[in-house]
Amino acid sequence: MYELRMTLAAHEGTLRRWLPTAFRTAGFLLMPWIVVLAMDVKGHFGARNLSNSWVWLDVMEVSALFLLASLVRRRHRATSPVASATAVLLGMDAFFDLWSAHRGSSYLQAKALAYFAELPSATVLAALSWYSLAWAAVAAAPRPAPARR
Repeated sequence: MYELRMTLAAHEGTLRRWLPTAFRTAGFLLMPWIVVLAMDVKGHFGARNLSNSWVWLDVMEVSALFLLASLVRRRHRATSPVASATAVLLGMDAFFDLWSAHRGSSYLQAKALAYFAELPSATVLAALSWYSLAWAAVAAAPRPAPARR
């Protein structure tokens, strides 16, 4: 773990430039998928059905990715819990995609998305959550009291 932390610390500047771009790109790439899912609802938007759940889950993922891009860029202390929550959202999305997919091409598509997009992204976010804990510790460190005259 120590070696991993030192390796990441050595490349933190690069990661802080690259990760926000990757998170924003992923968010923008999810937007057309949200439109496709919303069109699949077929006039029942707002009614209680499973399609609405997928739309709102993906909207939460996009919102979390955009928020995370902003937090990582600023090295904000809220990065760790947001990265952790986003990792859980992606893992949950992968699980329910696999669980609800029908046999055939839709199941193969769900497997491909889960194994090559959602779960690797959740792993990166979990590592970011662990690494960014130090950002919260630095921000929460006590400041010296001002000198009295």
